[in-house]
Amino acid sequence: MLCVGIDVGATKVAAGVVDTAKRGVLERRRVATARDGREVLRDCVRLAEELYGSEVERLGVAVCELVRRDGTIASAATVDWTAIDVSAAFSHLAPTVVESDVRAAAVAEARLGAGRDRESMLFVNVGSGISHTMVVEGRPLMGARGNAIVTGAPPVERWSSGLALAAAAGPSVEEVLADPASAGVVAEAATRLGQTLAVLVNALDPAVLVIGGGLGSVASYRGRVEEVTRSLIYAEETRGLDIVPAALGADAALIGATLVAAEA
Repeated sequence: MLCVGIDVGATKVAAGVVDTAKRGVLERRRVATARDGREVLRDCVRLAEELYGSEVERLGVAVCELVRRDGTIASAATVDWTAIDVSAAFSHLAPTVVESDVRAAAVAEARLGAGRDRESMLFVNVGSGISHTMVVEGRPLMGARGNAIVTGAPPVERWSSGLALAAAAGPSVEEVLADPASAGVVAEAATRLGQTLAVLVNALDPAVLVIGGGLGSVASYRGRVEEVTRSLIYAEETRGLDIVPAALGADAALIGATLVAAEA
């Protein structure tokens, strides 16, 4: 089945045509994320129209917000679609499913990536923000309201995400990571995230912990997080669990959105 997938992130909107049988991205588009929610949606529809063909059967949209079980948007931290029927905007093209980006990425990683052949996986996306999903036998646990993606109380993204690092020591996360003067800020951010992930691992006991996202793909930062996480895992048998980088990179949410749409 051919599906169009759209990944709406804090800084970019990525779209592509995915062959869900062969699990490959056949064609891609990408634009910067606009500041106004309606403008973002117009960009998404335009990209979908550019990629649409007669063989496209479904369309999946992954967005970096809380998404209810019925596909409506429950938060407006980055893109305000709370008062918009997102699926209806694509009705002239194909049946459309809306999902949170972290759940979509987790589905892709569980079935095709670093969580493949594992009975359970805790997937954590560490990028502009931070969120997580627990996957059991290929299915993400959504929670009663669809909100089982919030990482920490208060959310650890306030200290440990890319946006948080840039805000603390700026001007960009890449420069913060490379600047020796920011080492203390980076170490504190990694420690806070590692502490939060250890709580999740202690509570959920996953077969594998997969860390994705742009900041999560930086080996030095991920290594600090892993060290703290592992040191705080209580059960000795669990302490040795695999903690690995995501395998699908920036394509995870896009591919996952199409897998979810194909099964809807």
